[in-house]
Amino acid sequence: MPAALSLPTFPTDAASLPSDLADSLGRIRHVISDTDNTMICHSTALRDAAGRPSDELPRTLVAMASAGMDVIPCTGRNRAMIREDARILGLPGWIGEMGGILCLHEGQEGGWRYFTADMPYDPSCGRTPHDVIMATGVVGRLLDRWYDCLETYNDNNIGYQYREVTVALRGAVMEDEAQRMLDETGLPLYLADNGFVSRVTGKTILPAAQSGHLEDVHTYHITPRGLDKGSAVRRYIELMGWDPAEVMACGDSPADCAMAPHVGTFLLMRNGIDNPKAQAALATSGNAWVSSRDATDGFCDAMHTLVELRRRS
Repeated sequence: MPAALSLPTFPTDAASLPSDLADSLGRIRHVISDTDNTMICHSTALRDAAGRPSDELPRTLVAMASAGMDVIPCTGRNRAMIREDARILGLPGWIGEMGGILCLHEGQEGGWRYFTADMPYDPSCGRTPHDVIMATGVVGRLLDRWYDCLETYNDNNIGYQYREVTVALRGAVMEDEAQRMLDETGLPLYLADNGFVSRVTGKTILPAAQSGHLEDVHTYHITPRGLDKGSAVRRYIELMGWDPAEVMACGDSPADCAMAPHVGTFLLMRNGIDNPKAQAALATSGNAWVSSRDATDGFCDAMHTLVELRRRS
């Protein structure tokens, strides 16, 4: 049996929990969550996992705020996208571009910063970290090598160049070979698999997308080595001065599972349970649960349990 299949299902009845578990989960005050296919489905906060109109997520976020809980989205989306999402949903901060941009408090002077982990970066150079990566030419070489099954990922159809730290791609590649090409640049770079896409908008060259087989289309991010959602979450928690035991992280992809070692509790969405990379990442984790239902539905179930526990404490 795959290791991830033995993960316990996150409780949906707070009243039935033993006191020690209720006390532990009741400490959670901060939730750092992936967005697509975790907190949000179908690119809207007003639909459930099946695509039906629903106000469950907004009501859940209101309940969490009333209970004194923070929700911080952690996503591969660029600054323009996640900043607007967070503003509309009333969320106090965010983590964008796979951890490459940390916003500690929206609207606060100096509240955001680049995070490039192992990649040297001088902010006075006049270029973004994204520009530094593009200048190596490796993105063009990757696109030439996989000319019929890889393309740049155009955020909101406005162009991949609107990113500041990472480079986003989608399709399917031989990841070991792609990583070797990144290693040849001389920069410490890494190819991160951020899971499968849920939809493809705009023009595409990908045969799998054109035929509707989205289970074959990965979202990849070229990132500075050492930069992933895990290292970004660790740094975010340090900057905020939070106790990791009071933090839950949520996600559905292998990239999201990197957050698990840096928080007290990790929630893997049920729709991500069959991903072998996610299973491997959590095989030895002692703090991971699986959601009761897929994506938004399971996220809301878990958050309602946390809200109820905090109200009892």
